[in-house]
Amino acid sequence: MDALCEQIDKLTVDYLEEFGHLLACKTLLDDTIKQGYFNISRARIIMGVNNLSRLQYSEKDPMIASTKISMTSSPFNIEKNMDKEHSDDALKWFGLLSPLALKQSQKSFQQTIDLSLEACRRQENILQLKSRIEQLLKEKKIFLTKENFNENKKDE
Repeated sequence: MDALCEQIDKLTVDYLEEFGHLLACKTLLDDTIKQGYFNISRARIIMGVNNLSRLQYSEKDPMIASTKISMTSSPFNIEKNMDKEHSDDALKWFGLLSPLALKQSQKSFQQTIDLSLEACRRQENILQLKSRIEQLLKEKKIFLTKENFNENKKDE
């Protein structure tokens, strides 16, 4: 019984730590996205509103994602795959000397991919810990019910 309680306590502490990491990750993700949009707006001011728009890229060339995410549910796994063939630098569409703010914006949005994946992994860890804790609590409840039943039988 003591070992079961200790295991529940350890998993609960792990759960709370993982939850704290998830919150920190989501806060960082939020800040990174804000910074990316802020840098895009700075670049638009520097370059001029008309020089940073969708008119800058050719609609003949299809826009293909250079980063693809694959996910499996059993066992849970998330992978990021970079497509080297389609990973040409989109900043070239805006000229060879694109502003630093535009480069920083691109970097921020690339970081959001990694942060999103990290948040997904942490969320899955939390769900697994929660499931394990619930399972152990059910075992504890069954154990206590049997123990109470045995004590009541002895009293009679």
